[in-house]
Amino acid sequence: MTIEIALVFVLLLATFVAMATEQLSPDMVALLALGILLGTEILTPAEAFRVFSNEAAIAVGCMFILSAALERTGALDQLGATVDKLVGKSDWSILIVLLPLVAFTSAFVNNTPVVLIFLPIVTSIATKRGIKPSKLLIPLSFASILGGCCTLIGTSTNLLVSSTAASLGQAGLRMFDLAPVGLVIAFIGMAYLLTVGRHLLAGRDTLAAILKSTDSKKYRTEFVILEDSPLAGKPLIETPLKYLPNGRILDVIRRHESLPLSLDEITLQAGDRIRLSIVLSSVIEIKNLKGIEILQQPDDIGLALVETEKAVVVEGIISPQSRLERNTIRHLDLRRRYGIRVLALHRRGVNLKKKFEDTPLRFGDTLLIEGTESSIKRLQDSRNILVLSAEPHRAPRRSKQKYAAAAMGSIVLLATVTSIPISMLALIAAIFVVMTGCLENDEAYQAIDWRIMFMIFGMLSLGLALEKTGGVTLIVNALLDVRGSFGPPVMLSAVIFVCSFLTTFLSNNAVAVMITPIVVQIATSLQVDTKPFLIGVAIGCSACFATPIGYQTNTLVYGAGGYKFSDFVKVGIPLNLLVWIVASAFIPLLYPLSKH
Repeated sequence: MTIEIALVFVLLLATFVAMATEQLSPDMVALLALGILLGTEILTPAEAFRVFSNEAAIAVGCMFILSAALERTGALDQLGATVDKLVGKSDWSILIVLLPLVAFTSAFVNNTPVVLIFLPIVTSIATKRGIKPSKLLIPLSFASILGGCCTLIGTSTNLLVSSTAASLGQAGLRMFDLAPVGLVIAFIGMAYLLTVGRHLLAGRDTLAAILKSTDSKKYRTEFVILEDSPLAGKPLIETPLKYLPNGRILDVIRRHESLPLSLDEITLQAGDRIRLSIVLSSVIEIKNLKGIEILQQPDDIGLALVETEKAVVVEGIISPQSRLERNTIRHLDLRRRYGIRVLALHRRGVNLKKKFEDTPLRFGDTLLIEGTESSIKRLQDSRNILVLSAEPHRAPRRSKQKYAAAAMGSIVLLATVTSIPISMLALIAAIFVVMTGCLENDEAYQAIDWRIMFMIFGMLSLGLALEKTGGVTLIVNALLDVRGSFGPPVMLSAVIFVCSFLTTFLSNNAVAVMITPIVVQIATSLQVDTKPFLIGVAIGCSACFATPIGYQTNTLVYGAGGYKFSDFVKVGIPLNLLVWIVASAFIPLLYPLSKH
């Protein structure tokens, strides 16, 4: 144990703790680790910056673009619409169609956009049939994870395992190397969800159901404070406007600008325009108040004022690359930016109705939003919030769909029948979908989740440092001393279990990058083939069901289904154990451990 090895171990432990406690975002934690490795000269600049040319990272970035192209051209929308046509009226009849369709799609498309597309569709189907969405959304996420275990491009984790092994001089995984065991796991996992798991799912009410107004037929209207109004000069909270039955003040506009103050801090002035959500039966009460006038026509400078317009209440989820993340609702001033009002916030099984305006938003938070149909449309177009509505937020480029499908199909075919690296195929395909107009240049850049990319770069540098200093050899020798006498199958099972356990708390990509060099040396020391161990790492890191924070798709459905943390534990832990048992039994059978 040298000083350098000790420093790397301490840094590795600190990185895992920081990621698990979520005090900083995982990408910042990983990049901070990279900076420390450079500052302590454990890695030279040439060594550290070599990670930015890693083939797996390039392939992951390009797969983000290809998945976005399939989404933007409407290919995924068509798959989602198929569900509504084929399913019956019970949750079982929906799941028996939904699960295989989602799993198959996720085998070839990044599972996060797949779940993003299916989320509003499944929610709408559940609502139409009187089924609580919580009965369907955890299975939706789990099916996408199971499907991703079947191919090399199913998840970014599989690509990272293959590329890391290749950088260590081992044969990487090919397109369908995971398929034999992946299909068995997917079939058994879906059978569990359709039987035992289905009965373990709690029937939770969504945020909208819990906070739904007693009178849903509300409308948006606007009125002005007149010059001689007795309300002028009074604090808003002391006027009858604040306490109108079935009414809610949304905004106060002064000199054509929305006031940034809290509504409770505003003192009314003559000329102020007040936007209000109210039932039509209560409009007469506004007319009876002295000194105000309901606006119905544009003003004399041509500024279009809001006429009485139907208001809707919808749920929205903070999307994976939202610009709203880490900002508070009060700071963002969403009522001025989009013309909407946030009524409540759902996070980690808790519905916040008071003082949530000062809570920094996070990915996966669910918001209950009120606004007009036009303002909700503007919100959808921003792509900062995924609105749980079955209607697409923008018209897809269906004429370009054939190009996106051809690009993805070519990757699958050429990666199967040739030895061309997947990173090269993915890069060419990504350029192709941009050149053919499936995506605009800006859309392609926005499609890449740069936080995941930089987290990968930082963790790759930690893995490199662990290998360079001899830390990997130290870990392998310790493991062999403890477990070596039990033989390769038991060691393989232990690797799968450790990967599955670590990804319950940490990023699966981070775990994959750190564990792969270790298992390569374990396999080499045991004089067995490395492929079964690589497949074990890929499945152990990808199959994470026990918590809503262990996998991005779980986080997406967490708030949307109104779930509690314990719901994932109850349904997910048995599935995690089931996958571990099946993988431990079938990998040695399907991929012989002995070298040929």
